[in-house]
Amino acid sequence: MKMNISVGLFALFATFNVWAVEAPSAAALRTCVACHGEQGQGNAALGVPNLAGQHRDYLAQQMRDFKVGSRGYDPKDTYGAQMRAIVTNLDEAEIERLALHYSRLEPARSQVVAGDQATRGRDLYQGTCSSCHGPQGEGFAYLKAPNLRILDASYLDRQLTHYVEALRGSGDQADQLGLWMRGISLQISGNTDRKAIIDYIVSLSASGSGSK
Repeated sequence: MKMNISVGLFALFATFNVWAVEAPSAAALRTCVACHGEQGQGNAALGVPNLAGQHRDYLAQQMRDFKVGSRGYDPKDTYGAQMRAIVTNLDEAEIERLALHYSRLEPARSQVVAGDQATRGRDLYQGTCSSCHGPQGEGFAYLKAPNLRILDASYLDRQLTHYVEALRGSGDQADQLGLWMRGISLQISGNTDRKAIIDYIVSLSASGSGSK
């Protein structure tokens, strides 16, 4: 009996220890909360994306990309430039802790209404985006492809536009994933098709498919 109690206490202590190691520093969290909110919910009005419930590996990779300059490299990408400055002093362990923290948060329930091009956007999405981001926009962690359903329309539009304009995914700066995404973005025929695809993604969130 004493042995069982000892083993149980050891396991409990080990669990607390793991959580302690995994917790981001208070300073790092304060910096993120200033823009992304207490629950990682972001703020569409300020152009700040939701982080809560996003894939851990994707979040970690984006922070690394900002840090090394493969994202946020163009001064015209003002949000990206701000993020580069913010992550400069994060080490790899802190990046991993922050990514894990935000991936574990529950995404806020979407209150958005789907746009009028969602039906047309479905076929465009399936032919262009689904192989990496999944048929329901859920993303694939092993591909470091984000869950699109938890991202707001304005953020999605800005990122696709940045890829087309080489503010993100430039061959001189980007990593392999960025290069792929730029290539895919260039296959979308202009603003009308881009809006239709975004309307479809937003419709998945609006219908309740945006949770983890």
